[in-house]
Amino acid sequence: MRTRAIAVFAAILASACGTSTSLSGASGTAAVSPGSSESAAALIEEVLFSGPPPAAVAPREVVEAFPVGEVDWSGNSVRATGTGVLDPGNPNTAQARLMAERAAVVVAQRNLLETVEGVRVDSETRVENFMTDYDVIHTRVQGVVRNARQVGQARYDAEAGTVEVELEMDIYSPTGLSGALGAALADSRASQEPLSPQVRDFLSQYSGLVIDGGATGLTPSMFPRIFDEHGNLLLDTSLYASYLGSGADAGLRFISDLQGILDQSGLSGSPLVLSAIDALGEYGSDIVISVADAGGGNILKQALPYLLRAGRFLMRVIL
Repeated sequence: MRTRAIAVFAAILASACGTSTSLSGASGTAAVSPGSSESAAALIEEVLFSGPPPAAVAPREVVEAFPVGEVDWSGNSVRATGTGVLDPGNPNTAQARLMAERAAVVVAQRNLLETVEGVRVDSETRVENFMTDYDVIHTRVQGVVRNARQVGQARYDAEAGTVEVELEMDIYSPTGLSGALGAALADSRASQEPLSPQVRDFLSQYSGLVIDGGATGLTPSMFPRIFDEHGNLLLDTSLYASYLGSGADAGLRFISDLQGILDQSGLSGSPLVLSAIDALGEYGSDIVISVADAGGGNILKQALPYLLRAGRFLMRVIL
């Protein structure tokens, strides 16, 4: 999906009000030890964030079409439709319509599964690869598809004698695709590091972090990785899979309007903007930033667990 040559990866790392704060208390700098999730969340919530969480991206901004469905990367959903045909020989119209609707659901589930199998997990893997390699993933993905929610009412076409049903499921959710893939990911229990003075300074000075992909041709995937230009891994977002699916806004969103994201309350003010210089991997969804900007990756690595727990982390990619 390379319809546009602009990509931005953004993380909201400071107050929605854009105010300048620090993590210093009356007795000195407040240190948070690794593993203290509850205290970390409380500290972030109390000290850094005084306003409401940033608004979610409008759905359907970036939609990837598949032969029998679509992936709404901005709306956090995978959708597919199915059509059932009424039996013209059945004199009971209500019964015929009900049977056609059930058939439409079965077709929609099949189409949804086929669409889900094509979703990119990272820059080198699709969901179908995980389903082939792991029986448990195959079973879980099928279960999520069977429990997909129906979008609106079934659409009955009296003239054509058909019933159409649309189903959708979440990309990031404990009961969605990310939850089903959890057993195959490296380790969702990402290690925590104490917030360094540099990260504290960042959190207090900027309203957010934006990585501008420019003309790199970056494509959407569930868990993109960030590297520096020498190939050093700065951030593997798959390590935070359980956090990314823990709330309505705790996930990746792919959008098409750079100014739109900068105008949002969570990023308005003084975001730190870094420039991606390349997109790597078979599917071109891994982000490369320059060594000069690599400090941004270290900031993300340290701050991410705390920000996710506090419900204040959001990644956006402009395509």
